[in-house]
Amino acid sequence: MANYAMADTSAASTEKHEQVLGLLLGISGLGDQSFNDMTYAGLILVKQEHDLRLVYDDSKDTEAEFEAAMIRLIDKGSQIIVANGFYLQGTVEKYARLYPDIFFILQDAPVTDLPNVVSIIYSVNEGSFLVGALAGMMTKTGVVGFIGGVDIPVMHVFRKGFEDGAKYTNPEVKIRKKFLSKAPDFSGFRDPAAGFEIAKEMYGSGVDIIYAAAGLTGNGVIQAAKESQMFAIGVDSDQDHIAEGFVLTSMMKRLDNATYSEVKKILEGDVVPGIKHYGLKEHGVGLSEMKFTRHLIPDHVLNQLTTIENDIMSGKISVSNYLESMDTDSGNQTE
Repeated sequence: MANYAMADTSAASTEKHEQVLGLLLGISGLGDQSFNDMTYAGLILVKQEHDLRLVYDDSKDTEAEFEAAMIRLIDKGSQIIVANGFYLQGTVEKYARLYPDIFFILQDAPVTDLPNVVSIIYSVNEGSFLVGALAGMMTKTGVVGFIGGVDIPVMHVFRKGFEDGAKYTNPEVKIRKKFLSKAPDFSGFRDPAAGFEIAKEMYGSGVDIIYAAAGLTGNGVIQAAKESQMFAIGVDSDQDHIAEGFVLTSMMKRLDNATYSEVKKILEGDVVPGIKHYGLKEHGVGLSEMKFTRHLIPDHVLNQLTTIENDIMSGKISVSNYLESMDTDSGNQTE
């Protein structure tokens, strides 16, 4: 097994040979209460355990800005860099080749041919199926909604998993869906005002539960749920607290667990490069505790949800993945 224990590779390191851990944030930035904050939480934990210095930088909208942020992290002496977003794949591949002594962890995109890169892939189709199954059982109007940040293939993994789960428990359910922007415009991940307006429109049209997979934009959807006295479903982190009683559950993408685990392996010289899959069985995805809504959910629904989760983990239920099934549905189609 390869040993990638961190070495002092930068002039920016201190006389004590301080180990530096870098985070290249995703487009929605730190404080999104979602994707970036989950990764940051995992890095804070490993930083404290191993006495590291943690530095971070923002990515913006273009490849040139991604690269500029990456260079700044390298100049600060980062020996491990976590790149928080699939759109950073090209940047990671380029700089992993230029800096073979730096180890890179890439979220949500596969890199298989570089010995200093770990790719973390989350089975968000499984987690989205679970929240869809819950929505299908809990809807009173028979109409649920999905709001995605950017119309790109990976976001359709969330959409299709949600739709399949909802139809699994409620074959007659209607699903309305909307994406805020199309690549290369990634503004749909950081526009809570637009998320609020789209959600208000959906709720006004008869939708009573909306699953938002949209980064910071999802916070606007949650506020619309509270104002409309309906349910939203959060994503990535436990967002139930944002509007207590109006976030039915959150599909937690455990970037904290996975990032912590993979960084720790690098630090301990126990890393294996390549693609690492984190699904329900690996505690890479799952539902929030639902501490503000559990009392609103009938016992038979909770029991069925547990059965579905166990059936997914055992393989009794096979959850399709949009990227593998080549689903050609339009993200803006309304059923």
